[in-house]
Amino acid sequence: MIKKNQTLILILFMLGIFMGAIDTGIVSPVRGLIQNSFKVDQNIGTWMITLYTLIYAISMPIVSKLGDKYGYKKAYVFGIATFGIGSLLCGISNFYGTFGFFLTARAIQALGAGGIMPIANAVIGNSFPEEKRGSALGLVGMIYGVGNILGPTLGSSIIDMAGSSNWGWVFFINVPISLIILILSTSLKNTKASTERPMDILGAIVLGGVIGSLMYALTNLDFFNFTESIKSTDVYPYLIIFVLLTPLLISIENRAKDPVLNVKYFKNKEMLVILIISFIVGIGMMGMIFVPQFSENVLRLKSGSGGYLITLLALFSGISAPISGKLIDKKSARFVLLLGFTFTICGTLFLGLIATESLTFISIFIGLALMGLGVGFTMGAPLNYLVLKTVSKEESASGLATMSLMRSIGLAISPSVMIGFIVEASKTLQTKLMDAVQSSLGATTSGMPINPTNTNTDVFKSLQNADITTIVDMLKAALESILPSQIKPMIINAIDSVSNTIIDTFQSVINYGYRNMFIAAAIIALAGLIATLFLNRKCEKPKVS
Repeated sequence: MIKKNQTLILILFMLGIFMGAIDTGIVSPVRGLIQNSFKVDQNIGTWMITLYTLIYAISMPIVSKLGDKYGYKKAYVFGIATFGIGSLLCGISNFYGTFGFFLTARAIQALGAGGIMPIANAVIGNSFPEEKRGSALGLVGMIYGVGNILGPTLGSSIIDMAGSSNWGWVFFINVPISLIILILSTSLKNTKASTERPMDILGAIVLGGVIGSLMYALTNLDFFNFTESIKSTDVYPYLIIFVLLTPLLISIENRAKDPVLNVKYFKNKEMLVILIISFIVGIGMMGMIFVPQFSENVLRLKSGSGGYLITLLALFSGISAPISGKLIDKKSARFVLLLGFTFTICGTLFLGLIATESLTFISIFIGLALMGLGVGFTMGAPLNYLVLKTVSKEESASGLATMSLMRSIGLAISPSVMIGFIVEASKTLQTKLMDAVQSSLGATTSGMPINPTNTNTDVFKSLQNADITTIVDMLKAALESILPSQIKPMIINAIDSVSNTIIDTFQSVINYGYRNMFIAAAIIALAGLIATLFLNRKCEKPKVS
């Protein structure tokens, strides 16, 4: 059955993968619009991302195990239908709902999304003979990588067409795609992967608690202020819950006849290395999110316009992903991962060390091209291929879900790590801006200091939201509210004459943060490359039982 319908299977499941991939980033450009429409502050508004991430991570291994047990078609149809309903409700909440209704819809959407990716990868991977499996998974990697990267750009484009007050169309776009997939899926037969063993319900419940507590704690942990951050009630209670539940989960899963999470994965050397690499890839992926803001700062572009440069990442990722599949078939998944991490290291170092100094489009283009090639080689095909080669066919979906879960945990850690470099650099912004203005206007002010003694005043917090095109006006507004009256008119009128100095200083400070962030991303990629060296060179199939 499967061999005769390979084209239909590819179309059917890659549509779902693309839909799920774009949704991870499509919400980013409209997050502020959604917050404002419901009149909630930023701390409450972040739950639209946090809740989705938590439910998605929890649902992946559970829905995937249901797929292994009751059939992949049933699990996939459940995932698509649930995702479509959640998307519809999210869109409706734009016009008729409350923020609580919207969050409930997001939770439904995330529950469905958790059953799409692992199931699709398992079916596609097992539908092709081993000599063609890499090529098929390479196409999957291309769709996933391009969709993931283009999500924010697509979100911005939809808002441009529909209008900022109609953000619900960002979610409505998923509804027709879901319907097409559901219609196409009627021609597929349901295939069961495992024997009739009782569902591990207790394990699923405890696993949900373990994943949820860990992900929530990591989401709120500030790695650059670790000592104080870990004392927060949003962090340490959940880490305690994670620590208490983990041994309980191990005990339950060791006794279960058909565990929802096979702890033996972590005892098998090959599978453990795959999971570690997945975790590293998850951390490194977040560096892509900051490309638009980085490009805007380097090229002095208006805020929001840098998002279109992310298409360069998508373009080169789309080139390398299918190539990675063919290289897997001809060489090995290990070779492709080494190649991918090498490209990523070169790309991130080029952006951090060259682009931040040369300040040219060509330097950003080269860096993003290298980085995009690296993403295409590492994100999809090789890890999926290795999991399918390592675990038994009966556990394909749950094995892939475990790998995706580790990547999601890396994604949860990454924002706190990556944004920390920008925040740390920004701490010197006020002082350096004041010093630059004082130096440039020294003669004008007759030696009078314009850097007030109350440098910790809240008015300077507004500079945290400045970009390279607004920093001059925002600095003028901040100074106007705190300068002594005898020098205020003189300084405010003179600021425009030193605007280039202000912009240069702002650019230099923020670029220093990006420089360190991309160097850190290169180090993370290096860790991935080193971990890859521990993979089985002969790609023999270890038994995980």
